[in-house]
Amino acid sequence: MLQKIIVSLVVGILSIPLLHAADAPVPKSTAEPRLVVAPDFFKTLVNPQCSHCIDEAKRRAKDLRDDDRVLAWTRGKYDGGAVPLRFFLAPYRVISDSYGVWVYDSDAGFLRGYDPSFDFGFYGWRNGVMVIKHKDGTLFSALSGVAFDGPHKGERLKPLATIQSDWGYWAKTYPQTVAYNMFDKYQPVDLPKTETPQSVRTRSKPDSRLPAETVVAGLWLEGSARAYPLSATDKTRILSDRVHGQDVVVLWHLPTHAAAIYVPQVEGTEPPQPVKLSVDDHRPDAPFVDHQTRSHWGVEGRAVDGPLKGKTLRWLDSVQCKWFAWAAEYPKTDVYLRRTRSWRDDHHHRRRHPFPVSSSNRPWSRPSRLPIGRVKGSTPSVSSLTTVIRPKRTRRRPRLRRATR
Repeated sequence: MLQKIIVSLVVGILSIPLLHAADAPVPKSTAEPRLVVAPDFFKTLVNPQCSHCIDEAKRRAKDLRDDDRVLAWTRGKYDGGAVPLRFFLAPYRVISDSYGVWVYDSDAGFLRGYDPSFDFGFYGWRNGVMVIKHKDGTLFSALSGVAFDGPHKGERLKPLATIQSDWGYWAKTYPQTVAYNMFDKYQPVDLPKTETPQSVRTRSKPDSRLPAETVVAGLWLEGSARAYPLSATDKTRILSDRVHGQDVVVLWHLPTHAAAIYVPQVEGTEPPQPVKLSVDDHRPDAPFVDHQTRSHWGVEGRAVDGPLKGKTLRWLDSVQCKWFAWAAEYPKTDVYLRRTRSWRDDHHHRRRHPFPVSSSNRPWSRPSRLPIGRVKGSTPSVSSLTTVIRPKRTRRRPRLRRATR
């Protein structure tokens, strides 16, 4: 009996550290992000000669295509400009110019612009994201603009308002904006169809909250990051949110597959002039209309007609990229996901709103307000919330009573 008691005590004492080890939090990895140095992999283009979109559209009419992807900067002199990827950023990846420093990372799926400088060049990859180097030796992430090594470590480059777009849309809407002179030496090359092995080698373990290749609109505001998942099948839409007490709107333009994030206020007005936007399906080029003046706005945040023509919305530091890259740069980022309605919510909403909600006035402003009814598919997504199926009503068959004498 005494022997059994001693054995049980020994087993209990030995198991205590095992229990505490199981309950302890998983230790975070302290490994440094992997860096691949390859400064000669891509050349850097410095201060190319400038022109205008209307002139270059004529000069290279046979080579330019309407669906050519461009990096478009949407503010500044001449209301911005456009850089066709096949002619410039696909072969060079970094352009240091008096209009801005333009970067293109095909593997992480983003285009970025920073304050003008002639001192930046391509350097390599880190954490699956392209790295640019200043002539003083400081290394910057091309996605966040944050310096992670060198004399200015910890500093952040000032981003410029940029979006991804198509040449046909941009040249038609903004023909007088800036374009680089497309001399014969700038020959178009195909955009990359495969991943760069050197870039893939530096990637860390992907964040499991979203598939790694999901395209997101990433927002950096007052020290916090938030990601808004996008879908190529989504209709043009507006997503309203509130971050750190600041109202923000995410504009998604399906024809050009472009997304941008703004403060819903007219830029440069005092006191601030708020605008409430909705989608107008009859204007695919400028599908966003404000309720106050009925002016139409493009995804680049500029009014193209109405009383506010030429006015702009205040752009926020945002970028369209792949989820694995955004999560690697901002591991503490929030992810904005709409919750689906329960059957009870649908029933209550149907009683209050008996008529179908049209595609142009769907209440997207809050995550909890979604179209009513049952949606096709067992796991509805935002892109599938376009078709509403109502349960079919059937009339109860009357019961037959036996005749009595």
